[in-house]
Amino acid sequence: MKPGDVVRWTFVQGDGQRKMRPAIILASVPPFNDWLVCAVSSQVHRAVKDLDIVIGTGHPDFHRTGLRMENVVRVAQLATLPDKVVQGTIGAVSPNTLSAIKDQLRRWLE
Repeated sequence: MKPGDVVRWTFVQGDGQRKMRPAIILASVPPFNDWLVCAVSSQVHRAVKDLDIVIGTGHPDFHRTGLRMENVVRVAQLATLPDKVVQGTIGAVSPNTLSAIKDQLRRWLE
């Protein structure tokens, strides 16, 4: 796995139910091979203007992501995942999209 990969992981909801969710790897976190990821959601109507990034069917990366429908990259919804909870790679975003995600996060943090 590497930054830009779209992965699946088991997310534990507030009610204790587990669901497979997509996420985009932003970086590796040493020293234990953990991954900093941002969440991906099909709840596009909840996209935060000037923060989240929508990857719709017209987005240049849509087909390479492995996502089946329009999704929103929840730029500020971050998690650090141990390697063992990642259930595999389903696709990837381009270096340009990865850079845009990181730029959005950087601007939001300032």
